[in-house]
Amino acid sequence: MDRKRLFIKRKTNNIERSEIVKWAAGNGYDTLVFSLDDKFFKSKRGKYIKLIKKYTLNIEAGGNDFSLLIPRRMFFFHRGLFRMEHGRRKPSPHFCPTNPKTTSVISENAHTLFTNSIKSLTVPRIFHLLPDKGMEYVWCACPACRAFSPYEQYIIAVNSAADVLAKIDPDARLAFYNFTEGPDAPRPHEGVKPRSNTLGISEKSNSKVGII
Repeated sequence: MDRKRLFIKRKTNNIERSEIVKWAAGNGYDTLVFSLDDKFFKSKRGKYIKLIKKYTLNIEAGGNDFSLLIPRRMFFFHRGLFRMEHGRRKPSPHFCPTNPKTTSVISENAHTLFTNSIKSLTVPRIFHLLPDKGMEYVWCACPACRAFSPYEQYIIAVNSAADVLAKIDPDARLAFYNFTEGPDAPRPHEGVKPRSNTLGISEKSNSKVGII
């Protein structure tokens, strides 16, 4: 979906956001993307929504939100959910996607977050589930995960959320970061394929992406 997206950080107040809406509309953006747990989806938005509609901006949800699906606070009691590096579990970035308990937690939390935000999105509804910024290739090195590249591990996690989204809204799409460069770029023979309700987005296809 060739939209010009501006990703909105969670810690901005309504006055700041009103200015952001005006700025986005005047600088070539046509879509605002709010984090899955953003207060935008929880509060009465009144004038803010009217302003978005005035500028005919699209609304999408998501971003670098894996920490919402596997909260870091779980690390103390559930270390097996998180990624391994040199034989030791690490709370960040990312997690252990081959652990069935990990994908179960992802599915449960994704269901809640998708359900809470989906009614606010512009049709066709687009969600985003992106890897941690700057850590796209840093995934798990446990014995099970070593059989998969970082890209494949990422897609395993994306697919877990995509399966949930398909049940909530079969017409919605889950956008993922399509690795197009670097040593771990997708290779034709890699076995883990994205679900049919996903949408690969790269920096090249997203000719105008911003974070504010």
